[in-house]
Amino acid sequence: MRAMYLANYFVAGCIAFSLLGWVASLHPYAFQAVLCLLAATAIAWGLSWLLDFSLSKLLKISVADLQALLISGLAMLLIGLGVFLCT
Repeated sequence: MRAMYLANYFVAGCIAFSLLGWVASLHPYAFQAVLCLLAATAIAWGLSWLLDFSLSKLLKISVADLQALLISGLAMLLIGLGVFLCT
């Protein structure tokens, strides 16, 4: 059951990043805004890796589950960037 929830969040994340790539291709200011959003996401993702033990205690999940979410987040970002670069 948990794998199904993770798969649903993965697909939703891929759609969201693809939508951001499409919005960024519409106008130069939208491109800059999306780049700023992606930079903030990358900083938060990096901090989550650095603080994974304390963050897992705060969220009350295991470290392995948190790392699985972070890896799936990276995969969503890479798929979204692939769509962005192909448009």
